[in-house]
Amino acid sequence: MSDRPMQSTLREMQRLLRDSRSWAVLVVLSLIAGMIGPFGTYEAIPVVPRLAYWSAIVVGTAAMGTLVASVVERLLRPRLPEWLAALIAGGAAGPFIAALVALLNWAVFGPDITVIDLMTLTIYCTLISMAVTLLSALLGARPAGAVPVDAGAATEAEPALLARLPRGLRGRLVHLAVSDHYVDVTTDKGTTLVLMRLSDAMRETAPVPGLQVHRSHWVALDAVRRSTRQAGKPMLELVTGTMVPVSRTYLEATRAAGLLD
Repeated sequence: MSDRPMQSTLREMQRLLRDSRSWAVLVVLSLIAGMIGPFGTYEAIPVVPRLAYWSAIVVGTAAMGTLVASVVERLLRPRLPEWLAALIAGGAAGPFIAALVALLNWAVFGPDITVIDLMTLTIYCTLISMAVTLLSALLGARPAGAVPVDAGAATEAEPALLARLPRGLRGRLVHLAVSDHYVDVTTDKGTTLVLMRLSDAMRETAPVPGLQVHRSHWVALDAVRRSTRQAGKPMLELVTGTMVPVSRTYLEATRAAGLLD
């Protein structure tokens, strides 16, 4: 089953929408822009409407840029170097971001906008978008929620599953979990969604020692911190802090692997 870029991107955006840290960053940026009032908005708009305006700009452009750039980058990444795919993806997102900003400006300031204004806005938005996506690719920024895993336990051979992940998320495998028709793949650098079956994903974890402990969960053996019980049911606590249930079907295999006390 192949990973469709649009579907995978939409699932990632849903995850971001549920991430309180992502919202915290957007709120801070909105407050800063709203209070400073760049591009003449400090004089043109009162403080409360100005905060609302910049909140719409920040959240709207972040969503639009993430959507377009992520889809394009996923399409290009298998065929181009990561930095070049990020640069092109950022450029592709620029006109869409500019269109959104122009629409918001029309709603706030009226339709008094020239072709030159639109061209200038598009150039600015495209350059900024390209810079952001390129910088993210070059830095290989570790996503929120990344956790360290003992480097001494690293395996020399790389699991085939890692090739399906964005380069910034390729690291030590920690956990696989079913999420509808997707698999949540967690490494020591974060989590992403891959459109495939859990059984196929588990086959691509070799040579990492791991075990299926539930019909919806696979864990790397060295990612298990301890075993415990919740409501009388056996659970495994991973190095990420995630609690993974152990079902009756896999109880003996889990115990034989030394994961249960």
